[in-house]
Amino acid sequence: MGSPLTSDDPAAIGPYRLESRLGSGGMGTVYLATAPDGAKVAVKAIRRDFAADPVYRARFHEEVSNARRVASFCTARVLDHGDDGGMLYLVTEYIDGVSLEDHLIEHGALQPSVLHSAAVGVAAALTAIHAAGLVHRDLKPANVMLTLAGPRVIDFGLARSTQVGSRHTNVGLVMGTPGWIAPEQVFEGRTSPAADVFAWGSLIAYAGLGGHPFGSGDAYVMAARARTAPPDLRGLPAPLDRLVAAAIHPDPSRRPQARELLLELVGAPDVAGAQLAATRHLTDSWNPADLGVRQPPPGQGWSPPPGRQRPPSRQAAPPPPSRQAPPPPPAETTIPPRQGPFVPPAETTVPPRPGPFVPPAEMTIPPTATRRGPVPHGANPAETTGGGPMPYHATGQGPLPQRPPYQMTGQGPLPPRPARRGGVLSGCLVAAAVVVVLVLLLIAAVAWIFKPPAIGAEGPVQDGKLRFTVTGHKCAKAAQAAKVRTCRVSLKVSNIGQEGRVLYPGQQKLLDNDDMRHSAAKLLDRAGKEIQPIRIGPGESFTGGLVFELPKEADPAGVELHDSGLSRGIKVVLG
Repeated sequence: MGSPLTSDDPAAIGPYRLESRLGSGGMGTVYLATAPDGAKVAVKAIRRDFAADPVYRARFHEEVSNARRVASFCTARVLDHGDDGGMLYLVTEYIDGVSLEDHLIEHGALQPSVLHSAAVGVAAALTAIHAAGLVHRDLKPANVMLTLAGPRVIDFGLARSTQVGSRHTNVGLVMGTPGWIAPEQVFEGRTSPAADVFAWGSLIAYAGLGGHPFGSGDAYVMAARARTAPPDLRGLPAPLDRLVAAAIHPDPSRRPQARELLLELVGAPDVAGAQLAATRHLTDSWNPADLGVRQPPPGQGWSPPPGRQRPPSRQAAPPPPSRQAPPPPPAETTIPPRQGPFVPPAETTVPPRPGPFVPPAEMTIPPTATRRGPVPHGANPAETTGGGPMPYHATGQGPLPQRPPYQMTGQGPLPPRPARRGGVLSGCLVAAAVVVVLVLLLIAAVAWIFKPPAIGAEGPVQDGKLRFTVTGHKCAKAAQAAKVRTCRVSLKVSNIGQEGRVLYPGQQKLLDNDDMRHSAAKLLDRAGKEIQPIRIGPGESFTGGLVFELPKEADPAGVELHDSGLSRGIKVVLG
């Protein structure tokens, strides 16, 4: 049951006797505990630095009181909360099961029927949470439990530090989970039920495809992709493909509400009917055997086991061979992991659909394709026997060729001389050389096509929705013992689009005289002070500089400026 208590853990919190550790995170530590009536419960002890803040304490008690009013359907019921000698704690129903994260790591993407049930359960949980005036704020696979009764959402109702000065930024960005934080949370600090809907869409895509729709990276990178790179959702079954595309829309005002998702998934006319329809759906369709995994010992689902590395891309594990199936081949061939769905899919207009929610008209989804995953086991192609040159006496094509004399050995005739293969081998080598040359020419052509155009430094240049004006550059003289030197490029960046853009220094490149590219190390404001990636609103401008490091002997030749990490970029020659 989890990991043993340490010497720093208390023996009890309030009236609850602690049994073991279930996990820990940015807000505190979760314990398995025994209530006074003998029931097993989960107790979350809030970090003391948060508990010491009076604003946080007030919000904690207010929001937990609201959380106790959340309907327990598909959620972990909040049972109690309190203050034990300055330690704030939250008590919830103990959920015995395996987390969705652990299941995906071990078994890969969910089958369509299980995926639909998970989508229903999580949407029902969010509907109940939002109806109580709460926002989960941390919906992710580790906080969805797969139980014998169906999916359950845990770890909600805790007041986040939204009014504790700078610590809000540290908790919201550093301690948040990249990929599950909506872009408006990352760039504007705005949290609303729409952020939970975004997390729902990302979670369902991840569970259905075996990989995150926006790839991997830190919070800033993934949030930027969510705003600029249409995800690849091919492989999601209907209607989840439409609903996920709507849920992860970059504009929070255009995402459906959780209750609209639930109504669409179960085909109910209203929320009251949707909860009943969801109950019936899970009762009829949820089969733990479809998960292909035994229920783990209690406590294994609160967080990944210690030391487990989370892979950047998840793939479906091959199904176990049946007793009637032929044994798998010695060398299994699998489809290589996805490198992140960053290529916009072919546009296909979303057809109209019944129900209370209709996605935006211009929203597009790629055509449905087969589910990704490893190539299934199968018998090898039938092997061809009798290979090798045909004996000369069996050709029937004229007189036998002259053979060299041989001595009698008493062991029968010598084996036939193998046919000459020099001509065939030479032909293969020539063909291979031609193919290599064609491939190299193709690569060179593609590189030339996608090479950013070079433009002089005079006047503004544009990439995507950002307009850049390079106003100057200066490279410091390197010290004698130094191996690198710094160059500063001054510029003005204007957003000519209708949505906010984020200027990331790492996406901007300095090209040296050997055409080597160097990413910017720092972003400076107008006063020369280092700042974090900055959001530029529609119609707004930023003036500052980029700092690059390049080898001591290299000279700057130009800069390559990008609207985003996925854009083609524009090259400006430095005079």
